[in-house]
Amino acid sequence: MVPFIASDWVPKASFLGELKESLGGGISGTSVAVALAVLGVAAVVFGTAGGSLYLRFAYNCFIKPFLKKKANGLDSSEHQNRLEAFYEGQADIYDETRRRLLRGRSTMLKLCAAQLAQFYPVRFANDFKTGKAGESVTDPSVLPSPPISPSLLANNNKRYAWIDVGGGTGANIEMMNQFFPIRNFDKVYLVDITPSLCKVAEERFRRLGWTNVTVICMDATKFTVPKEDGEDLEIALMTMSYSLSMIEQFFPIVDGLVNVLSPTGIFGVADFYVSSKRSSDPTRQLSWLSRWFWSIWFDADNIYLHHSRRDYLEHKFKTVKTLSGKNRSMFPLVAIPYYVWIGAQHGANLPALSDSIDDTDSIAEEEEAEAQKALAAPIKGSHVSSDHVHGQGLRWRQPFDPALIPRFSTYIYAFAWEDPRTDLEFLDLTPDDRMLIITSGGCNALEYAAKVGPARIHCVDLNPCQNNMLELKLAGISSLQYADFWRLFGEGEMPNFSNVLDTHFSPYLSPYAYHFWKETAGFKNLFKTGCSGLAIRIFQFVSKARGLQGAVERMCNADTIEEQNNIWEKEIRPHFLSKWLIMLLNNDRFLWGALGVPPAQMQMLLEEGEPLSFFSFVFFCPSVCTVSLRWLERGVSMYRLHYPDQT
Repeated sequence: MVPFIASDWVPKASFLGELKESLGGGISGTSVAVALAVLGVAAVVFGTAGGSLYLRFAYNCFIKPFLKKKANGLDSSEHQNRLEAFYEGQADIYDETRRRLLRGRSTMLKLCAAQLAQFYPVRFANDFKTGKAGESVTDPSVLPSPPISPSLLANNNKRYAWIDVGGGTGANIEMMNQFFPIRNFDKVYLVDITPSLCKVAEERFRRLGWTNVTVICMDATKFTVPKEDGEDLEIALMTMSYSLSMIEQFFPIVDGLVNVLSPTGIFGVADFYVSSKRSSDPTRQLSWLSRWFWSIWFDADNIYLHHSRRDYLEHKFKTVKTLSGKNRSMFPLVAIPYYVWIGAQHGANLPALSDSIDDTDSIAEEEEAEAQKALAAPIKGSHVSSDHVHGQGLRWRQPFDPALIPRFSTYIYAFAWEDPRTDLEFLDLTPDDRMLIITSGGCNALEYAAKVGPARIHCVDLNPCQNNMLELKLAGISSLQYADFWRLFGEGEMPNFSNVLDTHFSPYLSPYAYHFWKETAGFKNLFKTGCSGLAIRIFQFVSKARGLQGAVERMCNADTIEEQNNIWEKEIRPHFLSKWLIMLLNNDRFLWGALGVPPAQMQMLLEEGEPLSFFSFVFFCPSVCTVSLRWLERGVSMYRLHYPDQT
């Protein structure tokens, strides 16, 4: 007997009315109690966030699946029935209720757009205006597009298309218009098996007036490009946004997409995930509790997070970029693992160089080949190589053992303390020379390359994060105008850095470097990051705590070096040699962290003297003694004034 519920006043058309009807169909009293308890919790949690909108979401996701008999077959019709039963009551609110839950979608689209622009013509650029239907065409805070890739010159007449597999309501296609205008695609196919979501997508594109977008409601395994669209139509982009984990039989889907994607095309995926027990990639490793809990949680809604899905994807395609993150936007203490992955075809390599190649380039190729052989097979097999059509991000970085990544959370130097101009005075470098240097902040290598251009500069560092910093500077040189480059590397500030990282830097960064910078993109000033940033923050803290801001200001604006040194020696330096600060800094952790002194070198210094003596010499007998800070600042300002467009 079903317990009596005093709810005759509930309208049948509402979701509570649907719940009432379901409860009258032979559901046990225990199920009713559990369902109402879950609904009550959902009402408290979600009701405060969005009222009835999130109550409908909570009911359809957490209550309704337990109140109706599910279709359990594996064929496409049964799969379609399951999805339609899940989405039909929430299709019209899907976009609003998933905005915070489905993280990484915009990141995936921006990465795809940045890679596409390397090989496919952007015939129509965004003009920072509002679209005809009132939608935002582009983000005004986004920097202008990076320089056009030379490879585009041969591709101007290409006809190319995008297939969005499991595209649902079409929100991703509308979002993509901000980063890569939809008019550039000759055709866009949204393929989804759920009728209610396809209906929302059709209404969306009708409103936007995009006639080149076609919504196809069918099983993606049976989709083929219509013959009437032409055999010369190239599939330049494929995406799967939170759909791979919802497909029962995912092997045929992935296998089929391999045969569809163009050799120069891009495949983008964003989805939930769990890692294997021992992942070869430490950036995606999850704890036992996370692996177990999220697998069980999502399985209740027929969402399957087994790591084999992501592994098979990376087996069939080459990895161009990858990001493993945790979504904390729903609740601060809840971290839902998700990933963004950008891939390309195997074997899509650039044409071989001619026999007339000079000896320098031949030796460089041999060196790179030897480096590839010396490292573990998973690294070489999963990521694109530097000779791949989408291997721009690996043109500089040599493969390395990813086991080093957990040992270093950040870099020591954001910039090189040493002056490479002094090196150039004594090294007598020539364009035929080869150099082996410690990477440090990378400024020294860039100075040698710009002023002399040696045949090869090998930058080696125990800390992979230092090479991530050098990669960022090289990517900035490749993708930014001078003014924007100076904002980040001259002033240390770029408020929308995370966005620029996706839209500009990403094609020129290796997968691990991109992941590192995406995870650390929240900095306010680049010079205050890393361990060297700790020394800067300590200086600022002591200056503020001791009331030295005025003295520091006068020192920086002194007319002569003598006046500058006098302020430094008498008013500022004594405060940094106080007893309490000596106790804080006179240890190996600070010397290694802030000044980059390795333990072995520190032991040698201890045999020769005290750490404080070394600290005093390095940190407190700097260029303040020989360089005018005022004229240094003026020189930079004058250079920017006279060469605003310098690249």
